Amino acid sequence: MNHNPAIQTISTFSAQCECAVFGNGKKPLVILPGLSIKSLMPFARAVADRYQKFLDGYKIYLLDRPMEPPQNCGTDFLAQAAAEALDTLGVKGACVVGISAGGIAAQALAKSRPDLTAKLFLGSTCAKMTDTATAVIEGWARLAEEEKLSELNQAFAQAVYTPSFYERYKDAIMASLAGATSADLKRFATLARALLGFDASDILPKIKCPILAVGAGLDKIFGADAAPQIARLAGTPARSCVYQNYGHAVYDEAPDYLDRILAFFAESEE
Repeated sequence: MNHNPAIQTISTFSAQCECAVFGNGKKPLVILPGLSIKSLMPFARAVADRYQKFLDGYKIYLLDRPMEPPQNCGTDFLAQAAAEALDTLGVKGACVVGISAGGIAAQALAKSRPDLTAKLFLGSTCAKMTDTATAVIEGWARLAEEEKLSELNQAFAQAVYTPSFYERYKDAIMASLAGATSADLKRFATLARALLGFDASDILPKIKCPILAVGAGLDKIFGADAAPQIARLAGTPARSCVYQNYGHAVYDEAPDYLDRILAFFAESEE
């Protein structure tokens, strides 16, 4: 199995982004990750290791966010940047995993470019911003703009992880968040603010590919009803499930999470 991601910088009309490519399969799988304070590329090997069950069947593209997003951009920009990157990579008809903010971009991408998205897994994301989600994300953006890195790291981690997981892995979590630069914080704030006001009520009914939305009962950002709401609004055969005893980062905490993704993509092919 290929565990050594090839990392490349992709230049598109809209933006530059970085992408890690790994896996030996022929079927394309695109990962659109959530907000992160730093680039994901230093962690690409760890992602490849987590997705080892996928490596024989899929060619996986871990697509980072735009490196220098314009001020006041929105989710349409994020979807356009992802589309142009996938066009540059020659990817069509992909199984798309959109996590948190990546799930927001994935919904816009699936509506605007159905040729790129054959199946859509949406994890810990929402159909539209709530007051709670807006308050949390605006709070993160303000801390980033004020370059209060320590406070941002703590606020981010405590909102994302369940208390027991955070306490158990606190040192490793905080170490992974440490060391962000001013440029990192500026990008984080811009991308966080791009999510505000998102509402896919008119987008989801127009998405025609299969959707599985997975949420968490203890999600402090989007809430327990976020995944069922996506399924209700979608005009495609869509369904949802909720991990009742997990928080926003259920994708890191639930032991069967990746098995659920793999099974969904496999059953959709039958």
